[in-house]
Amino acid sequence: MKPEMIFAGQSWGVVGRNGGGKTSLAASLTESGQFTRSALVSFEIEDALLEREIREDDTDFLDRIDPGRSVAELIQEVCPIGESIDELVTELGLSALVDRGFRLLSTGERRRVVLARALIKSPELLILDEPFDGLDQEFRVHLRYLFEELSEKMTLVIVANRLSDLDGLVSHLACVDRGELLLSGPREEVEGNDLFKQLMELSDERISIPARKQDRMEREGSLISMKNVTVIHGGCEIISSFDWQVEPGQNWKISGPNGCGKSTLVNLVSGDHPQCYSNDVTVMGMRRGNGESVWDIKSHLGIVSPALHQQYRVGSPALSVVLSGFYDSVGIYRKPEPAHVAVAKEWLSVVGMSGQEKQLFRSLSYGQQRLLLIARALVKQPPILILDEPCQGLDPLNRALVLNVIDRIASTGLTQILYITHEHEDHLDCVTHELVHDGASWESRAASS
Repeated sequence: MKPEMIFAGQSWGVVGRNGGGKTSLAASLTESGQFTRSALVSFEIEDALLEREIREDDTDFLDRIDPGRSVAELIQEVCPIGESIDELVTELGLSALVDRGFRLLSTGERRRVVLARALIKSPELLILDEPFDGLDQEFRVHLRYLFEELSEKMTLVIVANRLSDLDGLVSHLACVDRGELLLSGPREEVEGNDLFKQLMELSDERISIPARKQDRMEREGSLISMKNVTVIHGGCEIISSFDWQVEPGQNWKISGPNGCGKSTLVNLVSGDHPQCYSNDVTVMGMRRGNGESVWDIKSHLGIVSPALHQQYRVGSPALSVVLSGFYDSVGIYRKPEPAHVAVAKEWLSVVGMSGQEKQLFRSLSYGQQRLLLIARALVKQPPILILDEPCQGLDPLNRALVLNVIDRIASTGLTQILYITHEHEDHLDCVTHELVHDGASWESRAASS
């Protein structure tokens, strides 16, 4: 799609495989000069803001925790002179968060702030790169209505991995692959093209789980146990008097609105939340705070999360990223065993990246980076696999591939799943139980069919 193809009154969807050039195309539109005012919303912009806040964190030099820039400050720093942010803050559900530091927000809340920074500029062209990822279902519905209203005031370009995300929002479609524009035009014409159908067809033909002998004793008792757990953050109870057990053979889906504490639960299990030691939390028979190291716990876990993705800032090639899963590290700091290298290469093949083992992590697309982190989590076939929004940023083919791989791994009985997602489409057959937050409290139940 070339900038001169976009006309006022049209709304465009941009689709294609991971690494095909969708995000690069979207970014280039803001520099075309065709529109006086343009704005881009993307994961990369969110990561850049978070990087800045982390870099400028002065906690080590103060007698208190430095919260960094607040939500209000971040929106006001790009707000035109004389404009008020109040109406926009209310529209995006940020009223209760205006004084909170950006680093303290959940993934979905940070996404809203980035959107607010774009909209406050009243752009003529608004480019949205995966605008629904990381947001709960209730806010997505609200956001769709908002985008419909905005399409009457400005030109929208939406980069999406799911065609369903574009329903009712775009009149035209562009398909990008290997940096080239393959198809473009009215949506109905593009979707009816045989080449488009072939590119978007879901297939799991390349899935082949690496065989690896496992010597694992049967464990008696709960894999995870939380009793009367309470977590307080910023003076607010994020989790209150919470009880939960994960028994052998169970795979859990964890869902709920942004900010309800889903990622906090995961961090209590992994030991990455400091309050796990002041609560009754037991993982793989080890009570937190009784002398075990964080590595004793993590040796039993495979983890994929937005937080891990953010931490992976080292300049590692793809193969090293996958290999690091054997050592629970960010990067490789020892010579890997030949057997580990062989298994890591097999997992690169599973996620369709066997030809890119020397490609640097940060040079890959967001979706390709997430695929590597999923392979990293699976490489040691851990007893507990924690998946916090594992398909965020993946195209349909890779999304189906990843979910199929997870289901197959779970079906072997070698690992049990804790699966956090907002996506109704990302169904796992292996899920046996659900932990659901309704906005007020948690409920445990058997998985719905």
